[in-house]
Amino acid sequence: MKLVSFGMVGSEQPGVLADDDTIVPLSGMLGDLGFPGADMNGVLGLLDFLRPRILELIDDPATPRVSRSDTRLGPPVPAPRAVIVIGGNFHSHVQEMAGMNGGNPPLVPIIVPKPSTNVIGPYDPVVRPAVTAELDYEAEMAVVIGAPGRNIPRSAGMSYVAGYMNIQDMTARDLILPPGEPWMHLQMGRAKGFDGSSPCGPWLLTADEVPDAQNLDLRMWVNDELRQEGNTSDMVVDIAGLVESVSAVFRLRPGDILITGTPAGVGAKMDPPRFLQPGDRIRMTVSGLGETDNLIVAPST
Repeated sequence: MKLVSFGMVGSEQPGVLADDDTIVPLSGMLGDLGFPGADMNGVLGLLDFLRPRILELIDDPATPRVSRSDTRLGPPVPAPRAVIVIGGNFHSHVQEMAGMNGGNPPLVPIIVPKPSTNVIGPYDPVVRPAVTAELDYEAEMAVVIGAPGRNIPRSAGMSYVAGYMNIQDMTARDLILPPGEPWMHLQMGRAKGFDGSSPCGPWLLTADEVPDAQNLDLRMWVNDELRQEGNTSDMVVDIAGLVESVSAVFRLRPGDILITGTPAGVGAKMDPPRFLQPGDRIRMTVSGLGETDNLIVAPST
């Protein structure tokens, strides 16, 4: 299934794509089943129970529907409880960033938490923060958690995954380490955590429809120029290993997002570096997960 959230910013409601053009709202069904007001986090936590009922809704011609062209698609998970970036998790990206640790991948996955305000819709504008002149893209695949768990063994890791979606982990490169500061003063949260830094979607494809999430192509364009091209097989630590590693630190919950790494091709490593400017358009796609398309805009005064 392709799960979506739709509606105005801050008031999105959960739905499912019946086809490329039509959304079936889930709020009515959730209310009838005793879950009024359930958001996408709630849907994901109940997905095994809800799946047959959602399929019945899709097949019923009497089910109310919304035209996709008549509404805004928001982030598939509008209010994630946790958004976790996994740093340095593609071999090709580690190699292009060879100045960090000599090009050797991390021995343990790097965890960078982001605030939930960073997620925006697949076609929403990205506001370049006024505090940066070096806004960079990082196209990634997101793993969305569907069940709560702590200290999850690798052997069970994939059973905690609800699905997958496109996501950006945009980074203000000049905020990572202020001039003159020692390396221990790294500001990864500041550089990656700004509002709107993670456009995502357009849908969350449920895990049962992704036969091999470790063999998906990923591509990223800036103004129709292909900048990044890779495959999820290039991950340093695979999805099951990431679930194991992150859950050893804190409890995972339905709706949590793990951003799994980016391939080579970031703007910071072009010669000369090429950072995003207002007016640039960025697009990305992962196999089967649709496409995001976002315009970079200047902050309003």
